[in-house]
Amino acid sequence: MLPPCVFRKPGLLAASLLLVVLCALPVAVRAEFNFARYKETDLDEFLARRRPASGMDVYPMAPLKLDVTLASHGGPCTSGALKRSLIMSGMPKADADGLQVTNCITVRSAKGRELKVFIQDVVYGFLPGEVPVGDKLSLYAIHGFTSREGPGLLVNEFLTPRSVPRADKPADKTMTSCGCWTQDEHPGVDFTADRAGGPAAAMADGIVVKIETSEQAPSDLPIIGGCGRYVVLKHTYPNGGIVYTRYVQLGRIVGPKGQALAVGASIKAGDPIGEIGPNKVLHFEIRPVAPGNTTTDKAWIERYASVPDMEWSRYVPVDPQKFDAASFGGVRKATK
Repeated sequence: MLPPCVFRKPGLLAASLLLVVLCALPVAVRAEFNFARYKETDLDEFLARRRPASGMDVYPMAPLKLDVTLASHGGPCTSGALKRSLIMSGMPKADADGLQVTNCITVRSAKGRELKVFIQDVVYGFLPGEVPVGDKLSLYAIHGFTSREGPGLLVNEFLTPRSVPRADKPADKTMTSCGCWTQDEHPGVDFTADRAGGPAAAMADGIVVKIETSEQAPSDLPIIGGCGRYVVLKHTYPNGGIVYTRYVQLGRIVGPKGQALAVGASIKAGDPIGEIGPNKVLHFEIRPVAPGNTTTDKAWIERYASVPDMEWSRYVPVDPQKFDAASFGGVRKATK
């Protein structure tokens, strides 16, 4: 396995996950998000609204934008009431049951009132690394219900003053080190090795779901990319969370004992899944399975919806240096 000194771009997550992957997850790349549909709402005014004496009032997933201060990174919480309210609002039960919401955060209004809110696991995976306690942020949330204790909100996205995209920022069309994407559409992170032929290792225990052996793998969709030989692993966590990882620009694709790798093979964390290719760059992606992180692009549906081994590409890649896969999967609390 390659020693730590071989790689030139350690990144934030490299210290925890990617050192296991390769040496023994500005704003992250996320799914296109419709910020405009969320209605600007004052949290103090919102908290002053009528509450039922018992039970809960259900709201039709009303989208709200709230400017708040982060009071606590929070932690695990139960989301049964939220899921019941979403089902009552018309969400299919299977979708509500599959919603990955296992954590809550606490936010503070302008007048100092605090509220605990639900947050999607895929979003919570980013928040502790981007927003210190006491910082201001904007929450993009849906109002599912209000009980005697207060409103039940589900956070689908957040922005901070540092992460608001600039409309006048020019696109960066320079090529990345892997040579597959330009800087402004790069869906992962590149690691540069001192030599070709060294092993690239799995981030975590998983199953091989895709092997591409062509040096000129075809693709016409930016979030997939041709990019030569690659391997995709599926990681299933104790809480049911699923993450796909992709290892691109490989040389030979071989397993832990130098044997040919096959779809369906079980891989342990740190096991080699291939060798660094001749350009001495490994492109690495993380694609969590989560509501709001699934492409609805017509081109993808027409080309890949009926191709089983391309299911991984349905899920939009996130920034491996920001995303906390262990927290997302319920292995441990998010890094503070």
